Amino acid sequence: MVTRIKSVNVGQLGRISRKRTGGKTSGSTSSTSSARADDASFSPGARTMGMANDAINDAPDIRADLVEPIREAVANGRYQVSSLDVADKILRQIIMERKKSL
Repeated sequence: MVTRIKSVNVGQLGRISRKRTGGKTSGSTSSTSSARADDASFSPGARTMGMANDAINDAPDIRADLVEPIREAVANGRYQVSSLDVADKILRQIIMERKKSL
């Protein structure tokens, strides 16, 4: 996972760093030194969200364990859907879309 920081004023970051360390910069004698290391840390919640996002991205797009029994039923002619159930779902979807557009 890549984290990017946009529109950062480096001068402000330097002032924040010096305030926290009592005016001293760690690892260098000047705030303009290129040898100074940057540090970032994430909260436990942010790390958990990152791991969850990685798990979602690694999951397969098709849940074969759910699809296969239906596929077999269709192939064997045992899969039947009530036309009333289909009509009900279509009408519910139309009603929900209209509510969202209002």
